[in-house]
Amino acid sequence: MSNTMTRIFLACIVATGLIMTARAAAAQNVWHAVHSLAPGDIVHSEDVVSQPPSGRVRHAMSSDTPIVGLEVRRRIYAGYDIPENDLGPVLAVKASTIVTVRYKADGLSLQMQGRALEAGSVGDEIRVENPASLRTIRATVVGEGAVEVKSGQ
Repeated sequence: MSNTMTRIFLACIVATGLIMTARAAAAQNVWHAVHSLAPGDIVHSEDVVSQPPSGRVRHAMSSDTPIVGLEVRRRIYAGYDIPENDLGPVLAVKASTIVTVRYKADGLSLQMQGRALEAGSVGDEIRVENPASLRTIRATVVGEGAVEVKSGQ
């Protein structure tokens, strides 16, 4: 048995007196950071390496999951396993930034500026504040610095 395999033995005594043994399969490789990654960094192939889990991080991201091009959400230290929740799609809208708010319905098209109250990736629904009325609306992120309001809001 290799060193990388998890050694778990299960012994069962069968009614006949036989002992059966089974072992668990080896844990699959996870992504490790080659060097420290800061929030907002975009993951490149030279930033990560696939290795057996170190056990220092819970819920490490399997190396079967493609992560190149994702954005770092929380600091990841060099040599550590990369947790599943610390990476995500690149943010198209950052919190507290000015965004273009679009509304389209029945041939009518309106556009204004608003302030994003939350960060979001394309397809995410976020809260946006109208700076003139201080009213909050929900809008869908459609691109870099742009959101769209669905009719009926």
